[in-house]
Amino acid sequence: MRIPDQETIDRLLAVIPERSPFGLRDHAMIRLALYTGLRVAELTGLTIQDLYTDTPRKMLDLPYQIAKGRRSRRINLSEKAQAAIQDLVDFLHLRGLNTQPDAPILQDRRHQKLPPREVQRAIQKYRATPNLDLDITPHSLRHAFATDCAKNGPIFMVQRLLGHKNIDSTTIYLHASQADYEKMVAR
Repeated sequence: MRIPDQETIDRLLAVIPERSPFGLRDHAMIRLALYTGLRVAELTGLTIQDLYTDTPRKMLDLPYQIAKGRRSRRINLSEKAQAAIQDLVDFLHLRGLNTQPDAPILQDRRHQKLPPREVQRAIQKYRATPNLDLDITPHSLRHAFATDCAKNGPIFMVQRLLGHKNIDSTTIYLHASQADYEKMVAR
């Protein structure tokens, strides 16, 4: 799997038509996935109260009921993640969708929780835009988040953010460049 860089993700986001019925939702949904590293089933299982009270939360306490392996975890929400959350809540208000605290943050037109497969289909539809040859999936957004975190912090912290039981699962996000190798032996 090729891990998308920021330029590739920006190209994907640029093709989402804001005037389409769910364009604003899809744009914010992709950004939220990218900036939290959530699995697609975790993302679609979130409710408004998980992410938002009167403003976007600064911390997500991922409920064990939706977390893989039924292991809850805490995820700090960056300013970019908080902006995506605000955009999702604004979209729900704009479209007249359910905004009660226990309502799903990602809804279809029937006010129902968006299934994980629909998230995958939405991304697949946008990346199939003519002249746009991108290999982006919900899972590759998780890999982009994890790779970025691995560059900026200890691997055990990345393990905790991703909810991995075994640290060996997390080490795949350590990508050393030629410059990293040269720097290491230049002592």
